[in-house]
Amino acid sequence: MMATHGVEGKRVFITGGARGLGAGYAKHLASKGARVVIADINEAGVQSMAETIAKNGGDVKALHVDVTSEESVASAIDAAKLHYDEIDVLLNNAGGAFTFQSAAEVSLEDWNRTIALCLTGTWLCARAVIPGMKSAGYGRIINIVSTTIERGMPAMMAPYIASKGGVAALTRVLARELGEFGITVNAISPGTFIADHGEELLESAQQIMTEQCIPRLGVPEDLVGAAEFFASDASSYITGQILNVDGGWTMR
Repeated sequence: MMATHGVEGKRVFITGGARGLGAGYAKHLASKGARVVIADINEAGVQSMAETIAKNGGDVKALHVDVTSEESVASAIDAAKLHYDEIDVLLNNAGGAFTFQSAAEVSLEDWNRTIALCLTGTWLCARAVIPGMKSAGYGRIINIVSTTIERGMPAMMAPYIASKGGVAALTRVLARELGEFGITVNAISPGTFIADHGEELLESAQQIMTEQCIPRLGVPEDLVGAAEFFASDASSYITGQILNVDGGWTMR
């Protein structure tokens, strides 16, 4: 891959791209000239988002994927390669919480579902693209963690926070393993964003805002610059890092 400090021409595979922050990454990177694959378990949603990006001139491909399924991930990666030949950048955005209960009340089923989506899904997608990136001698893997891992807050989200802590650790492990092959692995750690908090988190979001240096909720536009930077060759000497985008909440 020819070095460039932008993302123009880069082939980017984004999971969880049908809506919310994932859609924000996809729209921004496509607007900067990246060739974007958006993959999501929500087939109708991902097709709709791809149509929106294409209408704005973006080069985009929509795919269905269940990141908790080894077979589904392999199929989606193969389809992306068939369309774009290879994948230069993987943005592991798929994730979410299934329950808002104390750790003592969470069921084993909800615990396992959360770990499968947030942590195992991140690993499965990374594992699927690594051989091609190694062969090319080039790659960018961007994982999405959460500032909740810094402070264990908000409460009632033990499976989610634990899974994101695992993603942070996986980011560092992969950075160690892959640096010699020209592959960087970094993570973005969002704070409290409008796109991803619901009624269950409203009270915690209000409290968190009072503790931030910038006292407002984040919007998708606050995150896209970090994604573009890690996807580009401007970050070629940076790996194993976790960048907090949180209005200064974790600084206190």
